[in-house]
Amino acid sequence: MSIQTSIPDYLTIFKTLSKHSRHTVLVLTPAWVESEWTLYESLLTRTSDPAGLQRRTVPLRLQPCELPEFISMLTWVDFTRPDRLDIAWTQLLTALGAPPLPEAPEEPTRAEWCLKHPYPMPPNFTGRAAEREMLSQWLEADPAHPLLVLRALGGFGKSALTWHWLLYDVDPARWPRVVWWSFYDEPNFDSFLQETLAYLGVDPRNLGPRQQADALLRLLHQPGILLILDGFERALRAYSGMDTAYQGDLPLPRPGLGEGGGWGEGEGQRDCLSPTADHFLRSVACLPGMRKVLMTTRLRPRALETHGGDLLQGCREEELTQMQPADAVAFFRAQGVRGSRAEIERACQPYGYHPLSLRLLAGLVARDPQQPGDIAAARHLDVSGDLVQRRHHVLAQAYDSLTPARQKLLSRMACFRGAVAYDALRAVAKQTLRVSETLRVLADFDADVRDLVARGLLHHDRQTHRYDLHPIVRRYAYDRLGGAEREAAHG
Repeated sequence: MSIQTSIPDYLTIFKTLSKHSRHTVLVLTPAWVESEWTLYESLLTRTSDPAGLQRRTVPLRLQPCELPEFISMLTWVDFTRPDRLDIAWTQLLTALGAPPLPEAPEEPTRAEWCLKHPYPMPPNFTGRAAEREMLSQWLEADPAHPLLVLRALGGFGKSALTWHWLLYDVDPARWPRVVWWSFYDEPNFDSFLQETLAYLGVDPRNLGPRQQADALLRLLHQPGILLILDGFERALRAYSGMDTAYQGDLPLPRPGLGEGGGWGEGEGQRDCLSPTADHFLRSVACLPGMRKVLMTTRLRPRALETHGGDLLQGCREEELTQMQPADAVAFFRAQGVRGSRAEIERACQPYGYHPLSLRLLAGLVARDPQQPGDIAAARHLDVSGDLVQRRHHVLAQAYDSLTPARQKLLSRMACFRGAVAYDALRAVAKQTLRVSETLRVLADFDADVRDLVARGLLHHDRQTHRYDLHPIVRRYAYDRLGGAEREAAHG
């Protein structure tokens, strides 16, 4: 067969395949750009989707080349940089609607450390270089402040930053005895004292709470000890109710705390529930020769202030704020989202670079039904209203984009007030279902859980195989659960 007779046949076949294919990947090289026939192919693939809204055409730049204007206007995947091939593969698979890549290897562990409540780290933690450097500087080069308070509102990533810094930046040779205690999991300060003393070689059973605190203070004069008190607001009066797991940044009114049960500077909301905790914190911040204690919290404990409201001499406070734009861009690309730096920054800006909101936004973009993985999908979202309204809206969109079955599963998971094991989630999934529904739901259960994790709605700790929700997500999902189902799930 001559080439003259084969070309029409080839074009007919290509046109048919293009018409009936969900996606066409254009592999771009200098030779491809120079060829007239490949130009015709690319035009055929775009005939039924000229604006690229359905993402049927996925340009893939395999070798450095000048892209034609009609292709450069699309969001393309760049395979020309060896240092970013993992990101390119994630972006390509996302665009094609393929399942996400297997999870990254497990985080490093420190066998001699007491990591009492491991944090369920969401995937693709990115950046925060300045904040990590600040923490390391405090740990290694700030003897004047044995106590550091890392304060931020909900969703700014206090726990994630601190956990990542601990595992990747703290040298176990210099800090051989480390305690990570999450007050989200166990808010009782006396339990913290007992477990920490036992880990450090002191039997606490014959000591009262005040004696235990003094024993720990004596130990903190020894080198190489680091204590991390995560989520310490749970040990304060403001977050002491049964509904704490569903509480926002503004503490809920408590009866008997000031006129009308309101909250403020005069009602004791920032006082510790335990007088022993007050004594311990004041001592760490005032006594000479103390080693290091790091606290993450939404509220600064009043025990760390003078009567005039200033910080005690040995206490330092740093406020954690938004992600840096460059970090946000790197995070979106690691999540498989394609787009230029300016496009991603423009999509993130309305949400104030709030880490939780950006994680939910990336999950929405990656699973957009029309433009999967294309940052242009963020234009579908409502960015009207103030910053708080926009953050609430992206959470509502993330929830509404789930199938009804996954909405119900997430809301049932929200009935747990802390991290739970896989078997517990599975039991909740089949609760209240008819027998005919149970087999179908359990068959899809693993896929449902993976999807919730990928969307940023559910956290998974790979070491302990436990699952948890961010308090903001938990509160929203819990509010969506009907009264009868809520009662049944709690039962």
